[in-house]
Amino acid sequence: MFKALSDRVNNIFNKRLLIYTVVFFLFFSSVMGRLFYLQIVKYEKYKNLSENNRIRILRIKADRGFIRDRNGTLLVTNQPSYNLMATKSDIKDFDNLIKKLKDIIEIDEDLVRERYKKAYYYSTFMIYRGLKEQQLSYLLEHHEQFPGIKLDVDTVRSYYDSKSLSHIIGYMGEVTEYDLRKNKGYQVGDLIGKSGVEKVYEDELRGIDGARQVEVDSLGFVSKELSVKKPVKGKNLILSIDYDLQKAVKNIFSDKVGGVVIMNIQTGRILALYSSPTYDLNKFIPFIKKDDWDKIITNPYKPLTNRVIEDAYPPGSVFKILMAYIGLNEGVITFNTQYFCGGKLDFNGYKYGCWKKGGHGNLDLHDAIVQSCDVYFYNVGLVLGINKISEYALNFNLGKKTGIDLPNEKAGIFPTREWKKKRFHQPWYPGETIIASIGQGYISTTPIQIAVMLSALFNGGIVFKPTVVYGFEDKGFIEKKVEINNKLNINKTYAKEILDALYDTVYSKHATGYRARVSKIKIGGKTGTAQVISLKKFKDKDENEIPWKYRDHSWFAGIVPVDSPKYVIVAFVEHGGSGSKGAAPVVGAIANKLVDLGYVSIK
Repeated sequence: MFKALSDRVNNIFNKRLLIYTVVFFLFFSSVMGRLFYLQIVKYEKYKNLSENNRIRILRIKADRGFIRDRNGTLLVTNQPSYNLMATKSDIKDFDNLIKKLKDIIEIDEDLVRERYKKAYYYSTFMIYRGLKEQQLSYLLEHHEQFPGIKLDVDTVRSYYDSKSLSHIIGYMGEVTEYDLRKNKGYQVGDLIGKSGVEKVYEDELRGIDGARQVEVDSLGFVSKELSVKKPVKGKNLILSIDYDLQKAVKNIFSDKVGGVVIMNIQTGRILALYSSPTYDLNKFIPFIKKDDWDKIITNPYKPLTNRVIEDAYPPGSVFKILMAYIGLNEGVITFNTQYFCGGKLDFNGYKYGCWKKGGHGNLDLHDAIVQSCDVYFYNVGLVLGINKISEYALNFNLGKKTGIDLPNEKAGIFPTREWKKKRFHQPWYPGETIIASIGQGYISTTPIQIAVMLSALFNGGIVFKPTVVYGFEDKGFIEKKVEINNKLNINKTYAKEILDALYDTVYSKHATGYRARVSKIKIGGKTGTAQVISLKKFKDKDENEIPWKYRDHSWFAGIVPVDSPKYVIVAFVEHGGSGSKGAAPVVGAIANKLVDLGYVSIK
């Protein structure tokens, strides 16, 4: 009996011993596993966390690349900006810090709180950019009263001319949350290109940041530098723009609203591109104040809009240049084909008027271009039909983005039957072809599209993707190649005959573009007067008596020099009245400047 009892006790003891052994083993394994995880697997993480109490990695911002014009004139450089930064982990009492800083600096409290909220625990964020000397001295003398802050020297842009090139260069502003999410190394408060080439070439201009490994004291101030990784400066940008020409264009265009573009038709490079009204880039240095920003964005003339590429308008009679070529190339007319203009075209019971109410009489194509007869091109359009007209127009890049290296380009519209069906759920009517034949109706184009169209017609058919950048300076000069959107087989005989008509448009007895005549060189060109709205009550009024917003848009597209085309000059004046009065004199004066600057010679 005692033996049986002993065996039972031994069995219970052995079972419990086994259970305790297993539990102990599991507990021990768990502890060891955790130690392995913390000390081996997560070693780097916890080592960094520990060392961040005294060792920091501080970013060294790379200098942003400069911007020059094609002749080497420095247009944009950098200047120092003394900034007040803060490290989130070093701030003991954020509310108190803000309160004390507001006694010294006019900080935007809401903005700073937002930056504090977005910043990582050990990273620095911007409190104020552009400290004045007095503020800087005070903070240096009393830095112990502001734990967590750091004074930093960064750079902001410095402009040779802050107004002439605003739409090309573009302004800079702070990174958005979207920029930060893209994880390209930006930090809260960093500046980034917001428009112009500053935006398009941000990656090339910004360079590569370096870093310093430093020891910091209990207030977060650097006490010792341990190592340095040098930053790499951004590439310099070389524009195809000629600053002297650009400045001259600004002065010639004066206070008109609209834009001008001058393009080399053989290379696709832009020599000048000016939009008016412009804005002052210096307002954005070191940062734009709310009042200044509000004034810009509430200005009814929209100074931030680059009218050469961002707004589309009916081209008016400038489009007749392409209509002439389409008619000739399709064989529906010759230069001897005549139509009678009695001041209007009767079609299906509707009357489509010519700008000359008394009519032009019998005209051939040459005179129709010179005198800009609407009725002649109504007839050409009816013979061609909208399918053929739109096919050519789209091939010449009308109604499509050109792909210029500036942001926010608009496509405009060149209508087709399919476009109208999709947009209005209606068929295309012949009357709409008549209107489209003189560049009106649904058509809307940008001045850069007109420049590209004319270039292709007179350079043998290359439809360029225009560019304002010539290349980059890195360890040497790197040229930016110009891309091509399309190649067309242009009939050079037709192009030459049209060019002769464009010359007479400026210089003959009945020239509609005579105000583009200048003394130094012979140019060719075509006026365009684009109706904004049909207002019968103003039909007997003088142009100056009509409210500005109801006046016609004014175009002139010029070719320089006319005997050997090299440059196209397109001027657009918003509500500038007739093309002859508003835009033609602008193009003539610019042609003179091209001679002065040596781009074309006097023969």
